[in-house]
Amino acid sequence: MTDAGKRIWYAPAVLRTERSKRLPTASVTGSFPRRALVLLASALVLLALATGCGRSVADPDGSRDSAGRPEPESLPGVMENPPVDTSLRATPDTERRNVVQIVLESTRARSVTPYNEEVPTTPFLDRLAGESIFAERAHAVVPHTNKALVAAECGIWPKLEREITEDEQGSIPARCLAGLLGEEGYSTVWFQSGADRRKNRGQMVENFGYDEFYPVGTMEPAGFQRSNYFGYEEAVMLRPSRAWLEENGDEPFLATYKTGTPHNQYLAPARRYGRVDFTDDGPLNRYLNSVRYVDFFMRDLFRQYKDLGLYDDTIFVIYGDHGEGFEEHGRLQHDNVIWEEGLRIPLMVHDPRWESGERVEELSNQLDILPTITSLLGYEMVGGRYPGHSLTDLPENREIRASCWYNERCLTSIRDNDKYIYHYGERREELFDLRADPLEENNLAGGVPEKLLTKRRRSLIEWRENVIAMHEAR
Repeated sequence: MTDAGKRIWYAPAVLRTERSKRLPTASVTGSFPRRALVLLASALVLLALATGCGRSVADPDGSRDSAGRPEPESLPGVMENPPVDTSLRATPDTERRNVVQIVLESTRARSVTPYNEEVPTTPFLDRLAGESIFAERAHAVVPHTNKALVAAECGIWPKLEREITEDEQGSIPARCLAGLLGEEGYSTVWFQSGADRRKNRGQMVENFGYDEFYPVGTMEPAGFQRSNYFGYEEAVMLRPSRAWLEENGDEPFLATYKTGTPHNQYLAPARRYGRVDFTDDGPLNRYLNSVRYVDFFMRDLFRQYKDLGLYDDTIFVIYGDHGEGFEEHGRLQHDNVIWEEGLRIPLMVHDPRWESGERVEELSNQLDILPTITSLLGYEMVGGRYPGHSLTDLPENREIRASCWYNERCLTSIRDNDKYIYHYGERREELFDLRADPLEENNLAGGVPEKLLTKRRRSLIEWRENVIAMHEAR
């Protein structure tokens, strides 16, 4: 790969240009080389570790963060009483507005323009970000589609095992968004440009509570290109979407559009919009062009809602199911990519009624999507609680966790900018300072007390066991 290709592909969010002042962030200035800056920052961190000051990773027993606050709840997201009896209660603030979700398949944050200006793949999404609630540090819970969808649609941790159980009846110990809104008179529909036979998605969507499910097999694919081995380009969804909206758009609805083009094989349909040379690395370039294609689909979908007069009364939620690894850490996949290229995803909420956007800098993940939507609609949750938080009210002192898809392969926890990864002995434990080292190139685990690593490792293992037990108890 050329040096220019590397700059395009790996440039982190901290390397934004002057134009991104509308969403202010840290920047690298001057001519000092980036690697030198990273090494200098890492040296300062190690000095702090040695002297026992200035950072949470220096805390000998792991009980307090860098500001002296108690550490986050020990098992975030694990609930003794999962939300199986929840319902929505209308309040004086309730507005029964439409909700549209667009799920971005295999789309990592660093490969879309609002998170990384060095990659001009998604100009439409970039413009939208400035008018949206924009989650700067959103993460997947498991870098695998079915598991991630359970978190986003149902607001709970999925079962942290490789086996796919989400398509079994009664397998999800929670009331999901579609079921909750359906009780409030919403029509609910799921469109996807992939095949139904893929992991029995239809049954899983039914488990979520959706009334109608339209996979690509129900659509007319003539004239559309294949995007991978299981699906077609997203434009195939536009005609059935319009037909459904014309019939059902007079009453409140929840409509979800599941994309698929950025999934491996990255065929990047070129007939409609051509292709761009982002890098001379073939697979990377096809992937970036696949992400670019989905941006055109989102633009066309928004136009459809405007043409039908539905745009102004609709809240749009756009999120990635997971990222994608291209051997940044030795893995060409997403299922077990526990680093930021596999976990950090786009997440934004757009309401046409807002005059301006809001950047959310606190840690967030897919568990926050359900409470964000119900909160923005003005509903109160009764009969139980979900582990996530609305993006408009995220806690500051928070820990988020994630798991690989394969059993006992890797786990991670992030506190502020400290990211710990446990690999079950397959490789060394890792500890990164994401502020100084967003590409996770400098492992700091060797410079901290073993007691701290042991505590975080045991906490992660206990968390995983408790999540599995919660699912098995149902």
